[in-house]
Amino acid sequence: MATAQNVTVDSESNEVHIDSLTVHDEELVSFLSDAPGEPEAAVERALRVGASTLELADTTREVEYVRREFDTLREAFADEVAEVEREFEDAFGDDGEFEGRLDDAFGEGGAFADRLDEQFGEEGEVIQQALDPDNDGSPLNRIRQTFREEIRDLSEKLERQAGAEEERELSHRSGYDFEDTVQEMLADATYNTSDDVERTAETEGELPGRGVGDFVYTIGETGQRIAIEAKSVEGYTRPKIDEEMADAIENRDADFGVFVSECESFVPDTVGYFQPYDDYVCVSLSADRDDEVDESFLRIALSWARTRAIQGHVDAGDDLDPEEVQSRVEAVRDELDRISNAKRKCTEMQSTADDVKGLLDGLRDDVIVELDGITTELSKASDGA
Repeated sequence: MATAQNVTVDSESNEVHIDSLTVHDEELVSFLSDAPGEPEAAVERALRVGASTLELADTTREVEYVRREFDTLREAFADEVAEVEREFEDAFGDDGEFEGRLDDAFGEGGAFADRLDEQFGEEGEVIQQALDPDNDGSPLNRIRQTFREEIRDLSEKLERQAGAEEERELSHRSGYDFEDTVQEMLADATYNTSDDVERTAETEGELPGRGVGDFVYTIGETGQRIAIEAKSVEGYTRPKIDEEMADAIENRDADFGVFVSECESFVPDTVGYFQPYDDYVCVSLSADRDDEVDESFLRIALSWARTRAIQGHVDAGDDLDPEEVQSRVEAVRDELDRISNAKRKCTEMQSTADDVKGLLDGLRDDVIVELDGITTELSKASDGA
């Protein structure tokens, strides 16, 4: 038994006020006597637990009601299913109405059998003549003639295609197909940015009569230029690459250069997939001619070239942290070395190619993060210049 005066519940402040509360209960007295701490805390806890228990009891009653309703619906549904099964058996069972009609139509001596004999003969003579490929005018004879004509046309198309492939291969060796591929990659790289790219292979530059420097990549923020050479030719040596990139940078009045080889096998082993030098960077987009080119390598090379171009032409001032830049540059070098090694593993161990390519994707993302960090550091200096 309990008595209380002035019980007030304030929902706005979430408070309950109880004046002169007296509870006559032996179990409650025993519980509060043994409870650790202050009695007030134990009373508060008892009230909370009691309220939660009452709320749970209400919820349990609601759940039980829903369960009873669901059982009723389930029983009704089971009765409906049983009725449908009975009706289906009456119609389509072994002794059903549908089975009898099938026997009348398709059984021995039925209407369908009579119609087949009427149309195709009792021994199927009409079918035999229709299926004889040597019988002029038969469907199979006409199909055979059509196949022969289609095969003849296909052979002619394959011959023409082989000739076209040979022409494309010759064009491929001269570099035009690869230049088109690189142009599409550069267009994707500059899409929705302030940077710009121009194909200049047929345009004379600063060197009279020279078209060296297949593309010019212009950095939107600073206006600096990057000369890009796209090559699909075997047997390039390091001195030849040095000479061609020096001419390309001079011919396009560029601040930095990128030498793009279609295949790693076309350049010296010391160059590999990625190798930066003082005023240009070399990158290969595939292992060999039969492999697909990897656009991500060109993107990494462009990020490196942009970073180096900006780094070489900004006043560092007090905003640039040389140690931070150098740390990130070294990290990029390490990651690219790992990518090159992993790429070689792809060609040597086809059975593990998927795992290695997954590693490459992660490494590529790490490289881009490092390059973005370098660009951020250089941008600080550029803003303060």
